[in-house]
Amino acid sequence: MKLRLLALAGLCCAFFSSCAVEEETLANEDEKMFLEAWIHTHHPDAEKKGMGIYILNEETVGTGEDVTMPCYVLVTYTVRDTDGNITSSSDAESAKQTGDYDRTYYYGPSVWSFSEGTINKGLEDLLTGMKVGGEREALIPGWLQTYKRYDTEEEYMKEVTDQSALIYKVRVDGITEDIYDWQTGQIEKYCAEHSLTLPEADPDGFYYITETAGEGKTEDMHKDTTVYINYTGMRMDGQVFDTTDERTAKDHHIFSESKTYEPMAVKMSSDSTQIKLDGNSITSGFGKTLWEMKPMEKGIGIFHSTYGYGTSGSGSLIPAYAPLVFKIELVPDPDPDEEETEDEETEGEEDAE
Repeated sequence: MKLRLLALAGLCCAFFSSCAVEEETLANEDEKMFLEAWIHTHHPDAEKKGMGIYILNEETVGTGEDVTMPCYVLVTYTVRDTDGNITSSSDAESAKQTGDYDRTYYYGPSVWSFSEGTINKGLEDLLTGMKVGGEREALIPGWLQTYKRYDTEEEYMKEVTDQSALIYKVRVDGITEDIYDWQTGQIEKYCAEHSLTLPEADPDGFYYITETAGEGKTEDMHKDTTVYINYTGMRMDGQVFDTTDERTAKDHHIFSESKTYEPMAVKMSSDSTQIKLDGNSITSGFGKTLWEMKPMEKGIGIFHSTYGYGTSGSGSLIPAYAPLVFKIELVPDPDPDEEETEDEETEGEEDAE
C-alpha cells in the first residue's frame, strides 16, 4: 500500500519537479509525499493542524476544562500505524477486539505530562484546543514525534528520524495541575475502600501502616544483616504485579512455573536505598517500607510514583505516575540449619587460616 501511494504521489509531482530549480531536499520529503497521498486516499476531508498533524475524523468536543499548558492530562488512547494495526492502547475494549487483551495489564486513563519538553510536538498539537470529555483522532508524522521545538514546519521536516507516522485516537478523561495531589487522591480512595487509616505522609508521599506490631526496635532493621520476607506488590486497582505467595499469584493470573514461591532473603542496610532483595535492587518505596518495620512485623507501605517507577512506569503492568502498595511480612529464616552449616564452614575456614 505504501509503495503504491508513493508511486501515485511521485507521478503527481514528477512534471513540476522536472521543471523546477534544484533545491535542498528535506529529510522527510518522500515520507511527506506518502502521507499526503495516504490522506487523499483515506481521509480527503482531514484538517491539517499545528506543525503538520492531520485531524482525521469529526471530533467530539468536550464540555469540561480546557487542556492548557502546563498540566497533567488523563487520557484513554489507542495508537495505530497507517496500515490500521494497533501498536498500543490503554483501552480494554480495543485490546479485546485485537486479541491482545491481558487481564494483568493496566487499562484506563494514562497520565501524560503536558508541557514543552515533556511531550512530543505532535501530541502537543493534538491536545491543544481539547477539553475534558473530548475525543480526537489524528495522524502524526514521524518528524513531529520529537521533543525539540522549531518555528516552522520545514524545520521539523529537516529532523532526521526513524519514527513512522502514527494515528492517535485520544479521549481526555481529566486534567490536574498537581500530580502530587492527584496521587494522594488515588491513595486516599484506596485506603477508604480497604478500611485503612492513612497516617501522615513524608514530604515525598510515603505512608507506612503497621498491621501486626513486631518485636524489638526499628533500628534493629537498619543493621547490615539478612532477614526473610513474604511480600505482595500491587497497583491502586488491586492488581498484583509481584508476590512470594503462590495462591495470590494464581488468583491474580501472574503465576509462573519458573518462579519459586517462598520467603525471600533481604540484605538490610543502614541506607534504605541500598537494601537488596535476593541480591537485586528494589524500588526505593519497597526499601523504605522495610526500613520502617521492626523484626517479625507485618505492615503496608503505600507510596507515590516518586518512590516507585516514576514518570515512565514499568511495561504494561505499571503506568507512569502510578502510586503503589506493598504488603510485607517479616518471617523466620525458612532454613536455619543451612545457615548454621554455612556459618560453621566459614568459621572452619577462618580457623584453618
